[in-house]
Amino acid sequence: MESKENRKTKRVTIRLSKAEHEQIFKKCKSSTCRKLSEYVRLVLLGKAVTTITRDGSMDEMMGEIIKVRTELSRIGINTNQVAKRLHSLTQINEFREHLQHQDEHNEAVLSALEEAFTVINKLSDRWLR
Repeated sequence: MESKENRKTKRVTIRLSKAEHEQIFKKCKSSTCRKLSEYVRLVLLGKAVTTITRDGSMDEMMGEIIKVRTELSRIGINTNQVAKRLHSLTQINEFREHLQHQDEHNEAVLSALEEAFTVINKLSDRWLR
């Protein structure tokens, strides 16, 4: 709660063109200020305004990470489909050995996929902050 001395009771009214208002509003949105009045007050009083900047190269990297994540998901789905299909063919003796090799391969691929997803999710979380 604000003390009596710090209450905001005085008004300052200014008129802006639409372009000026949009420009100020855009700058406010790129700051840590929650309200336009807070942003304007800081600027008018010459106080520091913390701005948020985004690294464009990170945006490009996130696009690539999203593509990799999608492809890894497809690979995992395809691997599971192959394993299910091979398990349905176990009546034929020739496929049993192949099935065992495929299962070992699937485990290695799925392990690598899990590690990749962990790294991608950490990068995504860091980027989204």
